[in-house]
Amino acid sequence: MRGDVRLRIRGLMPEKLTERALDQGITFKRLSVGNDHILTVEVGERDARRLLRLCRRFSIPAEVISRRGGSVVRQWLRRRWTLAVGVALAAILCALALGRLWRVEVRFTGDAAQRGDAEAVLEWLEDRGIRPGIPRDIDTETLADELLSGMDGLSYAAARVRGVVLQIEAAPEVEAPEIYDVDAPRDLYADRAGIVLSVNAEAGEACVKPGDTVQRGQLVIRGAEKVSRDADRPIAALGQVVIRAWVEGHAQGPLRSEQVRYTGRRSAAAALVTPWFQLPITGGERFERQSETVDALPVGGLFIPVQVRRVTARETELVLEQGDKELLSQRLVALATADMNARLNAVGTKRYRLAKSWIRYTQPSEDILRANAVCEIYIDTAVPWEALRQGG
Repeated sequence: MRGDVRLRIRGLMPEKLTERALDQGITFKRLSVGNDHILTVEVGERDARRLLRLCRRFSIPAEVISRRGGSVVRQWLRRRWTLAVGVALAAILCALALGRLWRVEVRFTGDAAQRGDAEAVLEWLEDRGIRPGIPRDIDTETLADELLSGMDGLSYAAARVRGVVLQIEAAPEVEAPEIYDVDAPRDLYADRAGIVLSVNAEAGEACVKPGDTVQRGQLVIRGAEKVSRDADRPIAALGQVVIRAWVEGHAQGPLRSEQVRYTGRRSAAAALVTPWFQLPITGGERFERQSETVDALPVGGLFIPVQVRRVTARETELVLEQGDKELLSQRLVALATADMNARLNAVGTKRYRLAKSWIRYTQPSEDILRANAVCEIYIDTAVPWEALRQGG
């Protein structure tokens, strides 16, 4: 990088100084002689140091006027070398920090995500040396395979590195459907209310037919079979009872909101306040609802803590203002839909088939708007009593 230095030299015989400089191999890029024997030169950085030494040798006053190009950068670095070292050290530390993992996140997916144990996965990783502070160069595919084969109860595992975070995604195994034992008689019950669409009693006696309305807990397939005209034998009921059911999410919000408004009435009161007593100067009116502003004026100087305190009260009132109904509707629809989806997730995504969905608005009162997100699903409702007792 090119660096030029401008010097101002004061001497009675600048010509001789110039000759000596040229004899020593100093190259002048610019040279001008002004009034009062002032010599202004522009030289390279190396020649500037040699010229300044020559001036000091003969006691000739010389000073640097300006620098430009590489000389400015080099001078700045010489003066602030500690800053440059600090910046370099910070860059090295950042590179070292960004080259390691500093957080491990575990997330579960799938129908049985709620049964995932993040602490167990973190302990498994810890036993294999996967912890915050290790280098980022991890074979994530191998780690995912080892996690899937090394931990019980997982049906899927994946690992990825995002910046300084190791993300583990896993899916707990879905419990296998219960195997019915013909030696363990049982009935099947409806785990939710709805309208029966079809009945398929593979074993046992159907207690409902298409078009019937069933309630949660109602017997739908009895675990019995005829062995004679007047005798039954208990067996394990098997079959499906598909119903049309509805899942609803809702949210509500106010159509009008309370706003504070000033009425225009105000009152002021003043008092002389000391550490020992308070003396009223002027009285003021108090309102049922008001906001106050307090101003203090010291009157005793720095050493006597006496002040005049003025309290200004402004009367306020609460006013009901009509909100933006369209904006409120959009917000309520989003909340109601999220509520409905949460309820559907609780049902289990593989258990039902979505038929249709819609939004319905109601007003429980004049100031309240309620949004209902409704979906119609087809689902097999026949479950054993044990599953019904545990929540379906």
